[in-house]
Amino acid sequence: MIRFRACGNILKSKLHLGRHLEDAAVSTDILEGELTEPAPPLRILPGMLDRVTHGVAGHSTASQELAVATAVAFVHAPVVRYTLRDCLVHRGGVEYAGGFVAKSRKLLDRFPLEPIATEARKSYCMSLVSHVYFGHWLTDACATALLADEAGDIILDARPDWPDTAIYARAFGFPTTGPAPMRVSELTLYSDYSQGMLKRQRYETLANRLRESVGTKGNSSPPMVYLRRGTSGVARLIAHEDALCERLAAEGFDIVDLKADFADRYARLAAASILVTVEGSHINHGFFAMTPGSSVITLIPADRFTMWGRGVANAFGLNYGCVVMQPSNDGYVVAPDEILRTVDLARAH
Repeated sequence: MIRFRACGNILKSKLHLGRHLEDAAVSTDILEGELTEPAPPLRILPGMLDRVTHGVAGHSTASQELAVATAVAFVHAPVVRYTLRDCLVHRGGVEYAGGFVAKSRKLLDRFPLEPIATEARKSYCMSLVSHVYFGHWLTDACATALLADEAGDIILDARPDWPDTAIYARAFGFPTTGPAPMRVSELTLYSDYSQGMLKRQRYETLANRLRESVGTKGNSSPPMVYLRRGTSGVARLIAHEDALCERLAAEGFDIVDLKADFADRYARLAAASILVTVEGSHINHGFFAMTPGSSVITLIPADRFTMWGRGVANAFGLNYGCVVMQPSNDGYVVAPDEILRTVDLARAH
């Protein structure tokens, strides 16, 4: 019985008899092959990378992230579509014959108790990272949704604790689904994590749809924006942030709060040629609003250093820089002068 397919898949996994997508798929299509391109320089002050101590726990090491920071070329993995037969989609992910694609790490999510709907054809857009991180939901799941033949076929979650997901989904023209389980006769899944040309085309499509949906209301905000992240997501609080904002405002920055009305926030970000903010998924609000050729400067913790934004910013046609913050008892410390000098670097290129 398909409701209990997870039992067989878990047993096969423990016995190392599970099947990979490549083996289970009835067809595999390469939508874009591997691409290599020169990487634009990272806008960063000399010696800044020497502060880095750790990568993102559970995802990367400091050496891996530093390799991305210093890379002179981007290598984009292929974009692949897999077509599978007779799959169970539930709140935990996708159970196919002999394998599992995880959206949740909770074991109980793999055993649905609700009635199971039957669907002929669907395209699955979710992954573990796109369900956990809002930024990946925007850049991975929503971009993947454009690969589906029909928008009505997509399986795309909109987490209720991420209120902006519903706004983006409506602007993009995507229906969203809940956790109700379904048995799908033909299910397409994708390996779609690279930032190659095919992804850039889709980013442009999504950004245009968002602009048409929200508009900018003729906003004439200052060309430099500091976006306050607050306490959302994983804690990355900045020590004495009020004083930092006062200094940046005196230098001509528009101080925008992440909790601002969506349309107002979008308009102010769309007007920006320079965006400064602490690293986090909220940076994607800027990626989708700003004009290509603009610059994003992220304030990144030394003990949680990540270069995820470098490749994504490049795919949106944006320059990317960073300042590495050091931890203290009051939060992360960043010097206003280092931010302003990095802004000058961004302007010089």
